Amino acid sequence: MHLVDGQGRTLSGTTRAAAEAAFAWALREFPRIDPVLLAEWSEEVAKAIEARSEAVESPKRYAFAALHGKVRQWLRSKASQEIPVGIGAELEEWAEVDRNTQSMMDRAIFFDQMKTKLNDRDKHILILLLQDITSPASVAEALGVSYTAAAQAIHRVKERIAATLSDNRNHRPNSSRFCEAEI
Repeated sequence: MHLVDGQGRTLSGTTRAAAEAAFAWALREFPRIDPVLLAEWSEEVAKAIEARSEAVESPKRYAFAALHGKVRQWLRSKASQEIPVGIGAELEEWAEVDRNTQSMMDRAIFFDQMKTKLNDRDKHILILLLQDITSPASVAEALGVSYTAAAQAIHRVKERIAATLSDNRNHRPNSSRFCEAEI
């Protein structure tokens, strides 16, 4: 930012600090607004603070309030912009959906549900698998069993998970009474 007054003189330290803090805040709060616009508005706010320095009790509070007002005014007055996006991945990309977070949440929910359907040993193996202990040798060491027994136990847990998933798909409630066509 170029923080100078109307005559080109450098602004006071408190005014500069207030304008820079308000600018940093606006960047965080309004990430979709062009940073150049925010910088320009921050410079205008800083000039206004300097021009009214005797009347401004708190330059920082003034800077935040004035910059927020400029942003809100711009948001109200700018023309709406229609952005053509498709459904699905394209829409999620535009909305900045974080797929990693969603998949981690889905995975955690799924494994919490699975824990209720497995016996204690299978739960222990499932927890090991969740902790990225996936090799039969590591599972064998954690359980105190042979490599072969650990490999079979991992295979059994995976089969039980698959069977549970299969049962869930086959026992879906009939939704045809709520809509005309099933999806």
